[in-house]
Amino acid sequence: MAFLIHHSSFTIFLMVIAVSAVGGEDVAVDSARQQDPRIELPSPRAVFSPKLKPLWLSALSAREEDLKRQAAQTIALAHRRGMPELADTAGPLMEALDAPDQHPAVMLAAARALIVLDARQAAPLLFKHAVEDGLDMSQLVEPALAAWDFQPIRKVWLDRLSSAGRAPPGHRAKHGRGGRRRPLVLAIRGVADVGAGEAEPRLLELARGQEVAPDIRLEAARALGKLRHEGLEQEARNLAGDKSSARIADRLVAASLLSGHLGDAAQALLLELAVDPEPAVAAVALGRLLEIDPMLVIPIAEKTIASDDANVRRLGARALVAWRTLDATRLLGPMLDDPHPEVRSYVRRSLLEMAADPPLAEAVLDEALKMLATEHWRGLEQAALMAVALEHKPAAGRLVELLEFERPEVFVTAAWALRRLAVPATLDAMFDKAKREIDRIEASKWGTYHLDRQLSQLLEAFGQMKYVPAEPLLRRHIPKNSPFGLGSRAASIWSLGHLHAGKPEPELARLLDERLSDINLMFPEAGEVRLMSAVTLGRMKAKTSLPTLQRFLEGETPNSPVGYACGWAIHQITGAPIPQPVVHEASQMGWFLEPLER
Repeated sequence: MAFLIHHSSFTIFLMVIAVSAVGGEDVAVDSARQQDPRIELPSPRAVFSPKLKPLWLSALSAREEDLKRQAAQTIALAHRRGMPELADTAGPLMEALDAPDQHPAVMLAAARALIVLDARQAAPLLFKHAVEDGLDMSQLVEPALAAWDFQPIRKVWLDRLSSAGRAPPGHRAKHGRGGRRRPLVLAIRGVADVGAGEAEPRLLELARGQEVAPDIRLEAARALGKLRHEGLEQEARNLAGDKSSARIADRLVAASLLSGHLGDAAQALLLELAVDPEPAVAAVALGRLLEIDPMLVIPIAEKTIASDDANVRRLGARALVAWRTLDATRLLGPMLDDPHPEVRSYVRRSLLEMAADPPLAEAVLDEALKMLATEHWRGLEQAALMAVALEHKPAAGRLVELLEFERPEVFVTAAWALRRLAVPATLDAMFDKAKREIDRIEASKWGTYHLDRQLSQLLEAFGQMKYVPAEPLLRRHIPKNSPFGLGSRAASIWSLGHLHAGKPEPELARLLDERLSDINLMFPEAGEVRLMSAVTLGRMKAKTSLPTLQRFLEGETPNSPVGYACGWAIHQITGAPIPQPVVHEASQMGWFLEPLER
């Protein structure tokens, strides 16, 4: 996952790959400089002008249709953003919805706002318009009425189910081409959501009907799966008998009918369907078997994890994870190289959780090391993450080799893993790699984003492990006009602080003073470089830089990253308390209509 951290003085791009480690802790491909010191600034508190709501209500009663539409939409948006005391707008919204000759766009906006506000007192009015105003309104309102279990709409749904197959007069004209099926889908979902058991016979007719559209059959089967928890086994068996590609819909309906069933007969049929050649059928059956008992899937687990479909493989992996045996780890290990990123990430996290069980810990490590010995980039990335989570320092030798791998997913993660494992014997090789790349960048004046990510990990490692021979290499990154990436420059300055911790060096302090002070309007220093310069000045206790640090603490306030870093640095040098950031109020602006004075 990639995150952008914004501030007025700079933007940091931080790549994070989360992984659950042993004992439930998380490790991540992160940067050491973001954690030491950890700067967590409070988010501003959202403040809404008391003049907004009256202004919007005034617009809601205006003559212009567009004003009314935007007012209703804005009320819904403001509620989602946390604006309080909007419940009393329900009355004006209901008036707007029910006004004679109201424009349909205004009515839809008003109805949507009432639903967002959870204005259940509006249910009768919304029901009336769902019945009278066509498909757009019914698609919006009917799911909300189902969620509120509004009783009067049940008859509408039941009537719609009973008349399915013949269009009422005017129905096609109101709903347009293809409009017949959508109201029926809404009725099927509605009766299932409210538990209307009286709809079961008609739903069964729709589910088994060969002349019924496949999407309607499947909706009906899913609804029956919610409503019925027994008694549909024979119906499902009849539908599941033909394994040809022409009968995929029948088998999908069969699996859906059993989505709430228990018992031996249902489980036996679900096991057949779980190895169906059609992945959609197999996934429905596997999902239900996992809900009943993941151990039911174990006899077919090897077949499911070999499927061409990522969802089927993931469901098979879930069963193996629940099994928690040595055989399970053996089958899961190769899935670290799964083509789908979510599947391989799930397997990695699950194996690490399993490693918390002492009998499985060695087997999990073996699977990680097997993958680490391959040349499969997907598996190598996961195995490197696991080596860190399992704190397996002997993996460092292989990780050094992977610094030269052709794909960034591997060579960046390998550099991070070496930093995290912190094996001193690897430092010379890491330094050799960093120097070669830095020399090349300096000569060519050109680098890449991913190489900068790798170098920043290696350069941080030199600081963390106090690798003194790296100091000249680190100093080459200080000048603003250097050809190196922002990550490498910030990492180098941070590491210099660790090499000189508690030992101020006048020339280095002067250079970092310049970087911190460089706020040239035309070409200012990068914000993260300024921040790390302040941190390093504090870490090496550069008393000569106190005036500069104090100036930017006062000028940028503790609520900016650089300002906070200056306060932290002053604390390191003098022991003075770090000024604490305050929670600022942030007036919420950018609405379609705002008061001139706040």
